[in-house]
Amino acid sequence: MKPQRPVFSLETVSLDLYKLEAYSDSTLFLSSAITLTLNAQNPNKVGIWYSPSHLKVLDDGLPIGTIRIPGFLQPAHSSNVSVEIRALFPCLNVSQIVAEASLQDDSRKNMFQMKIVGDVGAHLWLFHIILLKIKVALECNISVDYKELTMKNEVYTTGVKHHTVCFTTLDHMVSFP
Repeated sequence: MKPQRPVFSLETVSLDLYKLEAYSDSTLFLSSAITLTLNAQNPNKVGIWYSPSHLKVLDDGLPIGTIRIPGFLQPAHSSNVSVEIRALFPCLNVSQIVAEASLQDDSRKNMFQMKIVGDVGAHLWLFHIILLKIKVALECNISVDYKELTMKNEVYTTGVKHHTVCFTTLDHMVSFP
C-alpha cells in the first residue's frame, strides 16, 4: 500500500494578545499573538514525529511574522490529534495592508496575501523507534479577506491620544499604551 499524505485542518483561531499603535499621520500598526489549533490525521500504518519548527510569514517577500510549531507525534491511523501552534506578528502596518488590498482587482479586493515558508523535520515512527528522518520544505500561499474577519466581542474605538488606542469591548475597557 502506497503511503498517503497526512491531513491537517484548522479547528480554531484565538487572538491571545494584540496591541494597536496609531500615529498622527493615520498610520495604524498591529502587534499580535495568535493561537491556531490544528486537527492532524494520519491514515498511514506508521506514525510520524514532527520536530519543533519555526516558519516565516512573508508579505511581498518581507518577513512580517513567525509561526512556532511544537514537536508532536501523529500516531498511525490517527484522526483526532490536536496541535496548538503560535503565530507572532510583532509590527504589522495595517494601513499599508488595507491600502494595497484596495488596489487589487475586484475578485481579490479586500484580500491580504501572505506566504508561509520554512522547513519541518518529519520522522517515521514505528514501535517507538525513529526509522527515517526527512526534512519537508513548506511553502504555502494564504489569502485573507480582512473584511470577513470577526471577533466574538464587538470592539469600538473610543479614542486615540498620545499614540494610545482605547477600546471598549462588550465586557470591559481595554487600553494599550
